[in-house]
Amino acid sequence: MEEHFLQSRGIAYRTNTFLPGRKTLLFVHGLSGSLSAWYPYETIFEEKYNLITFDLRGHGLSVRPSRRGYTMTEFVEDIYALLKHLHVEHCIIVSHSFGTLITMEFVRAHPAVAERVVLLAPPYGPHYFRLSHLITNLAAWLAFMPLRLHRYRRTDYAQFYPTGDWSLDRIGADIAHMGLRSYLYSLRVVFARDYTPDWGVLRCPVLIIHGAKDSLASVIHGQALAGILPAATLTILPGANHILVLNNIKEVAAEIEKFVQQ
Repeated sequence: MEEHFLQSRGIAYRTNTFLPGRKTLLFVHGLSGSLSAWYPYETIFEEKYNLITFDLRGHGLSVRPSRRGYTMTEFVEDIYALLKHLHVEHCIIVSHSFGTLITMEFVRAHPAVAERVVLLAPPYGPHYFRLSHLITNLAAWLAFMPLRLHRYRRTDYAQFYPTGDWSLDRIGADIAHMGLRSYLYSLRVVFARDYTPDWGVLRCPVLIIHGAKDSLASVIHGQALAGILPAATLTILPGANHILVLNNIKEVAAEIEKFVQQ
């Protein structure tokens, strides 16, 4: 895997050597994370598929825009610009948590691009996260405060395996590495509106993988989402929590592989 930077959008990303005839997998990480969450998946899949991992704006090594730069439209268009830059017309999108919202909105905007979609712990429903709107509104007060505690970087998740949904060590590391202001601006996007009515745009084959013990986005929401999508398969991992992308790498990778090969 090689590091790159899309200057026009300020997006840091990684790819392997693209080979003709191989399927392309695009990975979209969750809120406060970075592409480093996908390092183990890069190792598993890089010899079989063309891979793209990237840092969402405000995350990892990507740009930290002003407050107005944190909108769902900007997140979506970053992906579209990246795929155009790489001359990728069709791909399979694998996303986790907040990244699944971005994926759904991307499919709404560019329906012809996604061949298949994998949703890990999707926050479906109007009350998907147990967080208050008041917390997100703190971003308005922090607009002019210097909240860069450390240099921007990606979290080394290897030190947190396994991790709980509410691990203060992991969450603290993530926020410190991305900056509190960027975190709150991104978090506001989660609560910008009720996305529930829009999930039906996913008409392509969809694999939903949900942890049975997810305390952030209950497995009930995953079951409800699978029920409204015409081509959805639901896999529930017993004992897994919301951070299944880190805690259940082998199981998640195996399910992705089966789904991609169908």
